[in-house]
Amino acid sequence: MDTNDNTTAALSHKPRLFRWALWWGLGIIVTSLAALVVYAVINPDAVSQMNAPLMKAIYSLICRFGVWPVIIYMGLVGPIIEELSFRLWGNGKNWTGIVSVILMALWCLNVSWWFSLIALCAGVAILMIFKEDRKKRLFVLMLFSSVLFAVAHMGNYDGNWFVVLIGVIHKFGFGLLASYLVINHNILWSMVLHVVNNSVVVLPLVLTIGQKSTVETFDNDNFSLEIRSVLAHDDSISVDNCFFADADTNYYFGNTSSFAGQAWIYEAWQNGIDPNGDSVNIVTDNAYPNCSFKLVYKTQPYDHHGLIVTMEEAGLIKIDTTYNDIDKKTVLDIKSTYDPFSISK
Repeated sequence: MDTNDNTTAALSHKPRLFRWALWWGLGIIVTSLAALVVYAVINPDAVSQMNAPLMKAIYSLICRFGVWPVIIYMGLVGPIIEELSFRLWGNGKNWTGIVSVILMALWCLNVSWWFSLIALCAGVAILMIFKEDRKKRLFVLMLFSSVLFAVAHMGNYDGNWFVVLIGVIHKFGFGLLASYLVINHNILWSMVLHVVNNSVVVLPLVLTIGQKSTVETFDNDNFSLEIRSVLAHDDSISVDNCFFADADTNYYFGNTSSFAGQAWIYEAWQNGIDPNGDSVNIVTDNAYPNCSFKLVYKTQPYDHHGLIVTMEEAGLIKIDTTYNDIDKKTVLDIKSTYDPFSISK
């Protein structure tokens, strides 16, 4: 066997650094997912709101750019950019460490400017302190980048502290696993892992939001109402369309609670109450997703009260307080319960 063959054999049997990170990363991911499943059984409402910010962000991107650009970004481009930002340091070179620290600090701007500044200073300090010790530098950067990766994704989660904590712990475990792959193989491995993760978790959600639509229709002697969930861009919907007090036909774009709140304002006016004064306080829940409304009143005076009652009876909104005593100081709290993903027609 010649010298080149010996060198190749030695490289192929190079000992793996931080093998514990592989198993700890997998263990944290599995444990956090298991904890989330158990908590979902105990408190399903809290978990259902966990990814509400992410859902809203996906919905907004689909409305602006369409489904396929979002799929390409979230399933391919996004993971690659994140890996280059959070794991580029993995080859142990000084220049990649500097670039990665700067990119991680930019990602931390999603949290706050001061957190980004702290991340930048801490990253530079790590590179300087462990400049001569490659193994220690990689170890500290692995923990450092995994923490930043987890914190930078906090905005994806909502709900109580336990749900947010589980989400952050899950991302930390993913950071350890991806770091192990980068250090012991190369960054392409972590990119593949990230792309597969997003494809399995996020892309079915994108396709669901982008392709599924729901229509609710109500028709009686006083009015007809069509509510269409808007889950992809529709050029026929104008943000300038409004719900007018003196129009037989109205077009509105928003959520069910804001639409019902507008009807409540006009009902107050019909009864001589100033909805902007101290006598009435309207609180609406701006719930995801948005819908387009087509409302046609058939009789006058317009039956705003009947519209609210119809929506409440259909389960589209919840009225927490009585709205019949309009002559008294009343608090109306309208909350949306409309979930187009649970309805198929």
